[in-house]
Amino acid sequence: MNKSILLKTLVPDVVLPVAVYYACRRFGVDEELSLLLGAAAAFVRVLIAAVVRRQFNGLAALVCAGFVAGLLLAFVTGDPRFLLAKESLLSGMLGLLLLGSCLAGKPLMYAVMRRLTAGDPGKLAEWERLWQSAPQFRKVFLTLTLVWGAGLLTESIIRIPLIYSLPLDVMAGLSTVLQLATFALLIGWSLLYRRQRLGRAAAR
Repeated sequence: MNKSILLKTLVPDVVLPVAVYYACRRFGVDEELSLLLGAAAAFVRVLIAAVVRRQFNGLAALVCAGFVAGLLLAFVTGDPRFLLAKESLLSGMLGLLLLGSCLAGKPLMYAVMRRLTAGDPGKLAEWERLWQSAPQFRKVFLTLTLVWGAGLLTESIIRIPLIYSLPLDVMAGLSTVLQLATFALLIGWSLLYRRQRLGRAAAR
C-alpha cells in the first residue's frame, strides 16, 4: 500500500468539507447550508480531479455516491445530519464488505494490494505463487482484511450516535478527527504488520 498516495487522496476529501463548513459558519451561514456547501466542495473537487486525470476511480465514485445519498436523505427527512452520517454509513458498509470477503474466502485487501502493484508483473507473479502455496501468506491478507473491516465498522458504530447527540458545530470537526484517526491507526498498523509478516511468509 502506497501510504503517500493514499494520504494525498484521502486527506483533501476528508478535510475540505470541514474547512468549508467552519469558513461558512464564520461568515454567519446557518448550520444546514454550511454542511451542504462543505459536502458540495468535496463533490466538486472529486469531479475536477476525475476530469483532469481522465479517470473516474472507485474512490471518486464512493465520494460522489456518498454525497448524493446524503443529500437525498437530508432533503427527504429534513435532517442535515445525514450529510455527516453518510461517511460513517459508507465506512460501516465498507467494513461489512471487508468482513464478508473473509467469509467468502477471498480477502478484499489482497485484491486491493494486487491492484496497487499492477505495474510490477514480477511481484504479481510471485504473489500469485505464494497465494497458492503459502498458508502464512494468505493469513497475512486475511488478518489485514479482518482488522480493516472491524476498524471501519467500529468507527461507524461509534461516530453515528455522536453525530445525533452532539451539536453540529462540534461534530463537524470531531467527525473528521475520528475519521482521520481511524484511518491513521489502520494505515500505520497495516504498514508495520505487512512489512513484518510478508517477509516471513515469503521466506517460508
